[in-house]
Amino acid sequence: MTLGYSALALVVAILAASLWARRTPAGADRAPRVLEETVTLEDLLRPTAYGVNDFAHCPAENRDTLHHFGDTTRTCWTCRTETPTAVPR
Repeated sequence: MTLGYSALALVVAILAASLWARRTPAGADRAPRVLEETVTLEDLLRPTAYGVNDFAHCPAENRDTLHHFGDTTRTCWTCRTETPTAVPR
């Protein structure tokens, strides 16, 4: 009987090793699955997204002030001057 249990233990060990090798890597469920789901760093840091507030140069006040970025323009929160953005959305 001992030889039978040894063979069974060997089969179980081989099966466990093969299942362990097939497991998904850590974090695979959080990784983007398709190329369209990925976002570039430039898009993440781009301050011209609609509704973003960021500091930019105001030509009316000739200094950097807080602006609200729209689709194609930005509006100064201080003097309400509206200027076109350098990069349209």
